[in-house]
Amino acid sequence: MASSQIATQFPTAALQALFTLSLAPGGVGLAAGGARQSTLIANKTSVNADGSGYPAAMVYIKIKSGAAAPTAGKVYEVYLLRGDNGSSSSYRTDGAGASDAAITIENAQLLGTIIVTATGAKVFYGEFDTAPLGPLGPEWGIAIKNATDQALDTTEGNHLKEFSYYIPEAQ
Repeated sequence: MASSQIATQFPTAALQALFTLSLAPGGVGLAAGGARQSTLIANKTSVNADGSGYPAAMVYIKIKSGAAAPTAGKVYEVYLLRGDNGSSSSYRTDGAGASDAAITIENAQLLGTIIVTATGAKVFYGEFDTAPLGPLGPEWGIAIKNATDQALDTTEGNHLKEFSYYIPEAQ
């Protein structure tokens, strides 16, 4: 009897993209306790036979701490945001807007955290899978909260926020 397996299929590089999300808006690093949301993304349609979009994505984050060292063990929190329509959502997680902006996180689902050390001007990395939180839905994005006690680096190019869709595929 042949065995079955579920393989992960990563689509072409064209389906890897950067989030529009400023962690140093106007040359000012995201303040301690502050949060920002990405511009929300319409999930690709007609990917599957039923016309639905991608079910999941890997999210890759690189954040550089500011010159002042944060307290060791504090975290950068990464949240999943969703909307109910890929072109004009009437519902969005935590009342998120359509574009990169400040946000107050109240009910968003936590994708994960990046734990920091007590080191100023250090780059921290995180990789997160959206699948455990359910399908992405018609519109989605992320929010990042600086839950440390120090502001982030003031140069936007020192931070990276990107994603790559994937599809679980029966073999």
